[in-house]
Amino acid sequence: MNISAIVMASGFSKRMGDNKLKLEVKGKRMFEYTVDLLDSLDFSEKILVTNDEDIKKYAEGKLKVYDNENADVGKSESIRIGVENSGDVDGYMFFVCDQPFVSEETVRKILDKFYEDELITFPMYGKKRGAPMIFPKSFKDELLNLKEDEGGVVLISDENSQKVDIESEMEHIDIDTREQYEKIR
Repeated sequence: MNISAIVMASGFSKRMGDNKLKLEVKGKRMFEYTVDLLDSLDFSEKILVTNDEDIKKYAEGKLKVYDNENADVGKSESIRIGVENSGDVDGYMFFVCDQPFVSEETVRKILDKFYEDELITFPMYGKKRGAPMIFPKSFKDELLNLKEDEGGVVLISDENSQKVDIESEMEHIDIDTREQYEKIR
C-alpha cells in the first residue's frame, strides 16, 4: 500500500480536562491502541504528530514521530505536518487516538474501497461518519491550506467521496468527555 498513515495526537482535551489520550482504557493508555494498530499494518509511511513527550517515547521505533510545536493553531497544523512529511504516496490516511477500538479489519476495508475508486474514503458507523479517513494525493494542496481547527471533513462532498459501512458500534466510540470515558471503562 502506497499510503501514508498519519496519527494526529496533538489535541488539548479541553472537554476532558486532562490529556485524554493518556487515560487508561481496558488496560492500555488510549493512544497506545492506535500506535499498536499501525505498528501491525503495512503502510509505506507511518507518521505520528504530537505535542506530548510520553506519546513520543511510546511511538519511537514504531512510527516516525514529529513534534507539533504549534498545536494551539488547531488540527490543521497536525494535518500540515503529516502531509508535508509524507513522500510520494497515493493518499493520506488520518487516524485519531480517541477512537481506541478501530480494528485492523476496518482499516483494510477502508483501504480496499479507496483503491477501487481513489476518492476520499471514510467509515460510516450507522449514520455517523468516523475515522480513519483517506484523502487521495490530489487533495494535498487543499489539506495543506486548511486553517486553524479545520479538518479534512470540510473538503468532503458527495461527488468526491465514498463511504464504507462498518457494523461495529464499539469501533466508533469517540471518547471526548469524562462521562464518555467513565461509560467505556
